[in-house]
Amino acid sequence: MSALRYFNYSSYNYSYEEQMAPIRRQMTHRGASMTELPSVSDLAFHILLALGDGPSHGYAIGRDVEERSNGRLDPTTGALYQALRRLAEDGLIAPASAPDDADPRRKYFALTAIGRRAAAEEARRLDALVRTARQRKLYPQRA
Repeated sequence: MSALRYFNYSSYNYSYEEQMAPIRRQMTHRGASMTELPSVSDLAFHILLALGDGPSHGYAIGRDVEERSNGRLDPTTGALYQALRRLAEDGLIAPASAPDDADPRRKYFALTAIGRRAAAEEARRLDALVRTARQRKLYPQRA
């Protein structure tokens, strides 16, 4: 019998099977194999980037997304929380406990191991696109 692996995301403990269940459901629904990670939208990728340094609350995530995208992405509260909900359902982020001095109305989220892998995969995909653009002289070479 194999030992269960547990991931600790703040005050929540998820077994590997519990963490993978939403992703298996999503991939089975989409007909993808389990070796593939869920694709992420531009907004979702920016949210994963915002959580890369540690747990954060929704408003701070939205500000980070707007700042990091130079104002190109300015998610409304509804759009942001819909994206956060979808990322949580997909197992890419998880609820996190707030710091002791935080406003109790704020919802905190943390990146999961699978979320970190999905962000890394998206970064590699974007890097490959930039390399292609440079090869085709559509984007300047580095100095």
